[in-house]
Amino acid sequence: MPLEKKVAVQDLTTGMYVSRLDRPWVETPFLFQGFMLSTATDIDELSRHCDYVYIDADRGLDAKQALQEAQQEVDRQVAELVARPVGHQVYPTKTSLEEERAVAKQSYDRLKDSFSTVMDDAESGKPLNLTDTKSAVDDVVSSIIRNPDAFVWLTRLKDKDNYAYTHAIDNCALAANFARHLGLPLTDIRNLALATLLLDIGKIKLPSEMLAKPGKLTEPEFRLMRKHVQFSLELLTGTRGITKDILTTIATHHERHNGQGYPRKLEGGNIPVYGRIAAIVDCYDAITSDRPYAKAMSQHQAIRALYEWRDQDFQASMIEQFIQCLGIYPTGSLVEMTTGEVGIVLAQNAVRRLKPIVMLVLDKDKIAYEFHPKIDLIKQELNESGEPYDIARPLEPGSFGIDPADFYV
Repeated sequence: MPLEKKVAVQDLTTGMYVSRLDRPWVETPFLFQGFMLSTATDIDELSRHCDYVYIDADRGLDAKQALQEAQQEVDRQVAELVARPVGHQVYPTKTSLEEERAVAKQSYDRLKDSFSTVMDDAESGKPLNLTDTKSAVDDVVSSIIRNPDAFVWLTRLKDKDNYAYTHAIDNCALAANFARHLGLPLTDIRNLALATLLLDIGKIKLPSEMLAKPGKLTEPEFRLMRKHVQFSLELLTGTRGITKDILTTIATHHERHNGQGYPRKLEGGNIPVYGRIAAIVDCYDAITSDRPYAKAMSQHQAIRALYEWRDQDFQASMIEQFIQCLGIYPTGSLVEMTTGEVGIVLAQNAVRRLKPIVMLVLDKDKIAYEFHPKIDLIKQELNESGEPYDIARPLEPGSFGIDPADFYV
């Protein structure tokens, strides 16, 4: 009797022998009742028709062996990424903030319009057409590759009345920026950006009153909320342009390093690289946004929180790289200088993340400047007292009535 094992389709790998499906063979296009998975195309085709299958471990690769090999490969990939080995892709900044700002805003608006159409189609049950959205995502990625600061600042321009849309676009931009920092190939950056845009598309199947609930969810409500991952996969599986890697990223973006995530309680090396990246950016943008049940943290507070959660919710080395990517004082955050002046972080200095470029908006008496001086802290520019400018402390969002959107021109 064959040694059969039930395996979820997303856990299949080439070299496994599929002996049975979760439905009759005649309901699928497969010609043979039992076959070897030879290519990724075979797995993609299975994913269009089945949720799980049975494999014959005597005739092909065993699931346990495949899992161990996959975990080893993921660990190797992560080690390479965080070590930034010689030969990884380097993306130099090619445009100034002033040059990229208008282009980034156009890309942001185009993606917002396109994604809104996709969400409307999903809500009405229409087939999803992601052609324009993929093109819009590519524009966003191109802008971030040229100069990430312009678009990252846009992620601070929160639409409090439309959290779902802004969160999706911010995830897309943050993931692209992080992937750029890690030196991923351009194709992978684009796929990761599209995946993180679509992480929560399944929430359209959840009750709107539950999504807008100001208090803590009940246990039944939380169980339903967790199903948005499954709903997202159901909406996207079989959609043109959605790869297995994109589906896997979506499937694992709520898994946690310590195994306390959902839906499968994966831990450590069992979580794929892009799932780990998606989890970090999704969490960071969520906690720096006003939500019905929680007020936004400052970006600086969020960075500290992520650092405290390292090796619990998230892998420590990935968190350290994310902090290096954004900087201790992320672009778009408010800071008070040692002079008492208040500024907005305009851009990062790649070689010294504690020394960003700051635009001053209030003087030491907290009176608005008519002209906004720009201070590059790495250049050790001197203040009126003859001392080098420096940051004294981060400020809460909205401090002194400052809205970064008013200065994005």
